[in-house]
Amino acid sequence: MKLTPARAFAPAVLALALAAGAGCSAGGGSADSSSVAGSVAGDAPAAAQAPAPAMDALTDDYSVADSSSVRNGAQSVATKPNPLVDDRALIRHGNVALRADDVGKAQFEVQQVVDTYAGQVTEEKTTTDDDGHPAYTRMVLRIPADDFPKAMEDLKGIDVAELESANTTEDDVTTKVIDTQSRLKTQRRSIDRITVLFDRAESIRDIMAIEAQLSRRQAELDSLERQAAYLGSQTSMATIVVSVDQIPEKKTAPPKEDKAGFLTGLSAGWHGLTTFAVALATVVGALLPWLIVVAIVGPPLLLLVRALRRRRPSAT
Repeated sequence: MKLTPARAFAPAVLALALAAGAGCSAGGGSADSSSVAGSVAGDAPAAAQAPAPAMDALTDDYSVADSSSVRNGAQSVATKPNPLVDDRALIRHGNVALRADDVGKAQFEVQQVVDTYAGQVTEEKTTTDDDGHPAYTRMVLRIPADDFPKAMEDLKGIDVAELESANTTEDDVTTKVIDTQSRLKTQRRSIDRITVLFDRAESIRDIMAIEAQLSRRQAELDSLERQAAYLGSQTSMATIVVSVDQIPEKKTAPPKEDKAGFLTGLSAGWHGLTTFAVALATVVGALLPWLIVVAIVGPPLLLLVRALRRRRPSAT
C-alpha cells in the first residue's frame, strides 16, 4: 500500500485521518519506517494534486478529544477529594492605623512584629518634620497567612502607639484555585499529545499546522501558570498596611499676669513715661525743620516790618 505525505504519520495519526474520511486500504498490514519513507517518495506527485484532509481531521478530532478531557477533568475534580475543599484558599488583607508621640519608636516596634513572624516589609514611606524626626510612616507588610490573626493583634497592641482604627477583609478564591489547577493539568496533557504528533509528522503542511496549535496552547499554559503563581502568593502570604501618625503637641497657655501690686504699678508708670517720651520726641522731630526755617527767615522779615512801620509816620 502507498501512503501520501498527508497520511504519513504514526498509527495514531492514521487513525485520525481514517476517521475524517481519508480513503486508504487497511489490508496491507503495518508498514515499517523504511516502507513509509519509500511510499512518501513514490506518492509525491499524487500528494500535490490530492487534498490533504489529515490536518483538518487532526484539528477537529483533537478539539473533540481536548473538550472531552476537560469534561473528564472537571468530573474527576468533582468526584475525587481535593485538599483545597477542606482547607479554603483565602486572600487576607488588613489595615492598622496608629498614633504615637515618637513615630520612629513605633516604626521599630512594627519591624519587630514582622521579624517575629518571618514576614517582610515590601513598601515603606516616611515623612519627617522640620527637625528631621519621623512625623508619618506607611508600611506594607507581608505576613504568612497562618499567622495573620496573631500579627494583627500584636500590631494593635504596640505599647508606644495608640490604636486609631483596624479592619480586616477576606476573599475566598477556593473555586478559582481548583479551576486553575484543573485547567493546568488538562493543558499539560494536551501539549504532551501535540508534541508526540509533532515529532511524528512528515508533511510540511501538517508540521506547520501542528506547530501553530502547539504555540497557541503553550501560550495558554504560560498564562495559567502565572495565574496559579499569583493565587499561590496571595493565599500563602497576607498583606497588612500599617500607618503611624505623630500625635500633635499640646500648646500650653501662658500664665496670666497679676495686674495689681507695686510692681504692676511701677511697670505701668514706666510704660506711660516711655510712651510720653516717645510722643514728645516725635513732636519735636516733626517741628524741628519748621523751627530751623523760621530761625533763618524770621529775623529779616521782622527787620523789614519794623522799617516799614517807621516810614509811615514820616510820610504823614
